[in-house]
Amino acid sequence: MNPTLKESKEIQDLCGSKKFSMKHILFILLSLLAGTLTAQDEPCPISFDEIDSFDSLRTVAAIPVSIGYLIPSRYELPDGPKLVEEAKVLMVFSEKDSISGFFMNVLIPEYGLQTVEQGMTVKLLLDDDSVIGFYTIPDEGIFDRTINMRVYQHTCAVPLDYYYKLAFHRIAKIRIEYKTQNRTVELSEEQQEALRESFQCIGRAVGLYPIQP
Repeated sequence: MNPTLKESKEIQDLCGSKKFSMKHILFILLSLLAGTLTAQDEPCPISFDEIDSFDSLRTVAAIPVSIGYLIPSRYELPDGPKLVEEAKVLMVFSEKDSISGFFMNVLIPEYGLQTVEQGMTVKLLLDDDSVIGFYTIPDEGIFDRTINMRVYQHTCAVPLDYYYKLAFHRIAKIRIEYKTQNRTVELSEEQQEALRESFQCIGRAVGLYPIQP
């Protein structure tokens, strides 16, 4: 089921104007676009697991997964436009006091200005043909001069029951609903499996996967 208004408020409080993303997600976003962030040689690697010394906010991030196709950017090279990934997905777990939650960050470069509004604007088509929607946080995007495009971060609050669904099922397509248009990213079978493993890994890191009897 989708989060209630009360749950959504708790999620926003946890994010604290995206406190958890200001320090780490922006760094990861820039690293992703530069292609410098890679998985470590671990059975189930994660990007980082840190606790903020000021407010005890714990942030855990999985290894990001590239999805979709390579698309031409607006950065011209001698042999043509620079190619970039169509999108990337980064799963994050954040915990403070008695409130905790999973957040799925979908990072997409766009050719034109878009409006990312608060609401159920990100939808997933799973391998069982079911469609689930996610509550997202408004974002103005960041202009990346290395590709001359604006990159939008669609931060989706993931309820626990949806997390377990995503750790079991594969995501076939992701649809982003902007104010004036929709954007759909189709995942290959390899990308579907990599994304599912990413969800499983972050769950293991925080002790929520697999479900203990």
